Amino acid sequence: MKLKYSVLTSIAAMAAAVASVSCTDTWDDHYSVNGTVPTATLWESMQNDESLRPFMRVLDSCGYKSMLDSRQTFTVWAPVITDQEAQDWIDRYKADRANSDVPEDENTTVVQFIQNHIAMYTRPISSLTEDESIRMLNGKRMQLSSSKFNDEVNLVGQGVASSNGMLYKVDAPVAFVPNIWERIRANVGGDEGLDSLVAFFRSWQHEELDEEASVPGGIVDGQTIYLDSVMYSYNTYFTMMGDIESEDSLYWFLAPTNKIWREHVDTYKNYFVYHTELGEEGDSLQNLYAKELLTANSFFSVREQEPPFNEEDPDSIISTTYSPYDPDFSVFYWPKQNGGILEGLTPQECSNGLLYTATDWRMKPTDLNIMSTIKVEAEYMDNYSTVTLSGDSTAIQASPVTVSSSMNDTLTVSAGGYLYVTDSRSGRQNQPEITFEIPNTLSNCPYDIKVVFASPLAADTAAIADAQLKRQISARLRYYTSPTGNMIQGNSAVRLVEDVDVDATRMDTITVATGRVFPVCNYAEEDSRVLLTIQSISGRTTPAGYSKNLLIDCVIFEPHPTEGTSDEN
Repeated sequence: MKLKYSVLTSIAAMAAAVASVSCTDTWDDHYSVNGTVPTATLWESMQNDESLRPFMRVLDSCGYKSMLDSRQTFTVWAPVITDQEAQDWIDRYKADRANSDVPEDENTTVVQFIQNHIAMYTRPISSLTEDESIRMLNGKRMQLSSSKFNDEVNLVGQGVASSNGMLYKVDAPVAFVPNIWERIRANVGGDEGLDSLVAFFRSWQHEELDEEASVPGGIVDGQTIYLDSVMYSYNTYFTMMGDIESEDSLYWFLAPTNKIWREHVDTYKNYFVYHTELGEEGDSLQNLYAKELLTANSFFSVREQEPPFNEEDPDSIISTTYSPYDPDFSVFYWPKQNGGILEGLTPQECSNGLLYTATDWRMKPTDLNIMSTIKVEAEYMDNYSTVTLSGDSTAIQASPVTVSSSMNDTLTVSAGGYLYVTDSRSGRQNQPEITFEIPNTLSNCPYDIKVVFASPLAADTAAIADAQLKRQISARLRYYTSPTGNMIQGNSAVRLVEDVDVDATRMDTITVATGRVFPVCNYAEEDSRVLLTIQSISGRTTPAGYSKNLLIDCVIFEPHPTEGTSDEN
């Protein structure tokens, strides 16, 4: 039988010794009185009380008899239940076991009932000086006092010291309070259910062997064989975004229903149409990023909010994907007021926070930095190529220029530099040009394309004569024409603008395209599928008042996913 990591790891490491305690209740006179060492196990101790037989039936049916009859040390709060209640729990256990969609460590009877009444180690109430918080096998926190269990049910007697722990009798089962992840799993079925979200989260679940906690039994064919295998499970999506299954965390989570999932995931997939040369990997990435675009902003850590955080009506709330380096993303203002992402939603109380279920999705794709503006710094060598559209790989000279902010405060250059581009050829062939590789472009998403040109005054305040010379540029674009097609080549590049003047006395931003749509996504790929070429004036002579040399600060691709698409493909 496999139990959750938090249980089994500690089981494997615990000592078998049990501290002796004094008991006075007649129910437990047979065990550990007058400071003697008890010899009966927890299982044997329960057999002495007829009222606990229904609970024992459930334990036995679910494989817990051997555990409580072993040397491993536990404390059990055994509830008094009826035979019918016991049978109901057993039936639920069998039904979950027969359901392939229910993982073994999520069995309802085990997690919500059995593990809700058992904790690691010996917990004698005789040594309590104040109420104590106890961590149960299912990770829940319970309050232990001298007379009550979790302030809900009453203790019967003082408890029984056993050879492998402590046994307490309680007059009724203690309530199971699900955490956010457990609550999500319970909300299934129909348009309002969360089945789609559950399936996505389950795809990130992993189970591995804990070699240190497991008991090795020798080596066969070079592989260690374990007599007692201790497994631990973890969810990598929760690790990245927010551990909503942790009982020690405090989150709000906004869940999209099955209806929202259907309406949005297929739409978002259009932004991640990869080239077919990626094969199944492209399909996997498309599926992954579309669902991430829908869910990544849904995790809100209450402890990470800017204090003071007014939980009743916060003026803003940030998701766990928020970064101060990208302050425009993953932040939602007045979430509970008119039009806010939580307006009108009634949360479900969870053991580690609140679950909001939304049937009206108000998060926009642009709220997540997957949809952020792409900015390519011109001066970084990895961002450009000096090979011309005609294929000449020797003519173009590209030199990064470092700019000190103290030299000219009115001419701000991003990232502290720009690229100076010249052409070493003479005469008619001389035409400086540079090609930038644009990463992380999305498919079927309109982009406005801008080029920021630097002034020579940004690096040299004495370069007045050079700054008075205008530049004139044209822009060419190459990209993949379809998910099965090839990239546009060389001089067949799409013409965006022709002979546009650039003012070199200032930082001049030129928009070379609006609403440009690409049929193929390039998000998170190493090789670029979009190339932007900027060309200077062509011809034997340079017109009066112009310079052919280019000074480029950066290239900007601004996405507008809510706008109509362009026909300029």
